[in-house]
Amino acid sequence: MPHHLVTKLSPPIEREYEAWIIQGIEGYLSSLKVKYEVWAISPQDETAWPADQSLFVNSKLIGIQMKQAKMASGAIATDRLKWSLHHPSGQFELIQKHKEIFYCLPTFINRDLRNNALEHCIFWKPRSDIDYNIWFDNSSARTPYKCEKSSMRWGAFYESIISCESGIYLETIEQASQHIERIRSDYNEYVISREQVANIETHLYLFVIKMQS
Repeated sequence: MPHHLVTKLSPPIEREYEAWIIQGIEGYLSSLKVKYEVWAISPQDETAWPADQSLFVNSKLIGIQMKQAKMASGAIATDRLKWSLHHPSGQFELIQKHKEIFYCLPTFINRDLRNNALEHCIFWKPRSDIDYNIWFDNSSARTPYKCEKSSMRWGAFYESIISCESGIYLETIEQASQHIERIRSDYNEYVISREQVANIETHLYLFVIKMQS
């Protein structure tokens, strides 16, 4: 039985995944002595922008949307691991519209892996024809999709960022402000306006990573 798919006490909720993964990313960037800022766009809270705007110059902007990992009924196996992209409505379209925003999909259920959550995630950009139900490895499901084949683990994802393959390159504070405002505006249009604010329990996280000269 796969240890990472065994429930420990209770299945993690999306907020817990967010906390574990953000902590892992911050620890990773700090260990490399990379300058960065991270903040969340949430319908419940007022938007807070990074204080150090000098990071906007010669930096990369990346958006990350976490989704809760779930196990379908049946035997505990990798072909039962899935993620649902239904809620909130409009989120899928928002991520498709912005090439710098990626889904972050945890591949574990067991809480014992929380200190290593970042190593057990895949970062994925959805195709236009994908269903709202996606699977890790299930060739016989109604909407099968093995995300690992077209997605990246954290190391490869970070390398794609610093290699200018992922994210948006920001050269000036004005450019950064305009792009961030566009994301916030689209978030309000695509997500918040389609759901009651009280029912949205998810955040869109934005990272600004200073590129090394």
